[in-house]
Amino acid sequence: MRSMSIQYQIKVIKDLENKVLNRRELILRIDHINYRTPTRAEVRELVSSAFKVPINLVIVRKLRTLTGTNVTEAHIHVYKDEKTLHEVEPEHIKLRNFGKKEEEKKEEQP
Repeated sequence: MRSMSIQYQIKVIKDLENKVLNRRELILRIDHINYRTPTRAEVRELVSSAFKVPINLVIVRKLRTLTGTNVTEAHIHVYKDEKTLHEVEPEHIKLRNFGKKEEEKKEEQP
């Protein structure tokens, strides 16, 4: 088990190398005893530091906290390059992970 900080501990449940889509697919168990469920941004930082990859190549596909526990299951994709990430990941997943770009926010304001 890898200890990331005082609040979170992560354990790799599944680690699959997807050569076709040029990414690594992970399922992690995140223990957050006496602490709240981690946000997508916190999970991206944890994965980035644990696996020594740039944070901009980490995508959190799904976070699911098991009912009545302090355990979250995280489905993560770690890409080899940004080009593949933007070609493969759906737009709604990219928005959840990266948020709206500054230009898009300005355009929406009247």
